[in-house]
Amino acid sequence: MATQGERQNFNWRPNTNDSTNLTRFSQEAQLWVNAVESAKRKNKRSSFSGNVGTIGLLISLVFSLLTLVVLCVINFIKWLRA
Repeated sequence: MATQGERQNFNWRPNTNDSTNLTRFSQEAQLWVNAVESAKRKNKRSSFSGNVGTIGLLISLVFSLLTLVVLCVINFIKWLRA
């Protein structure tokens, strides 16, 4: 059995900022992030209405911007003629 001094001196993850530890910790963190994101993707169900709503929103945004550009061009032409 370990003595009190041995338990206090035990360093499970040494807090040295050497490249080996930082690389290992970074890889471990990336594995956890990938696992969580993969689990989220598996549990997320795509709904048809949500997809149609997003596509409709994008189309309306494009048409609004197109209308704004056409109005600006028409006003610019009117300004040049005046």
